Amino acid sequence: MEKQPTTELRMTGNRQVVLEVLRSTKSHPTAQEVFLMARERQPQIGFATVYRTLDWLVQHGLAQEVYRDKDGAAHYDANVSRHDHAICDRCGKILDVEAPLHALAYAIIERATGFRIDWHATEFTGLCNECAAREQARG
Repeated sequence: MEKQPTTELRMTGNRQVVLEVLRSTKSHPTAQEVFLMARERQPQIGFATVYRTLDWLVQHGLAQEVYRDKDGAAHYDANVSRHDHAICDRCGKILDVEAPLHALAYAIIERATGFRIDWHATEFTGLCNECAAREQARG
């Protein structure tokens, strides 16, 4: 079951700017990166406002926190439809991927644990094309 955004939300100017920034990129930015992009559109916006807005967007199903990197920074995604992520261990690049679990996997997990699965997200980690190529070139 897919998470659904809450309806009839109060969408302030700052919230709209932050949401537009998230929707304009597939890079899964951190709060700091969203802040820098949002300031280009709305120079007076503050970091604390962006941070609180990202939290609000996640709470209301308009964005998702995808991943926390090795420095503890959360990465965000405005694509809240059911999808998975491939994350490069070296450079931190995050890519959207479609790798849905087969219904049989849900049944096996539910039978083994007694847990009813409503939604899932999967992270694949390894090396992106560029980092793998650099590693291979080094021999």
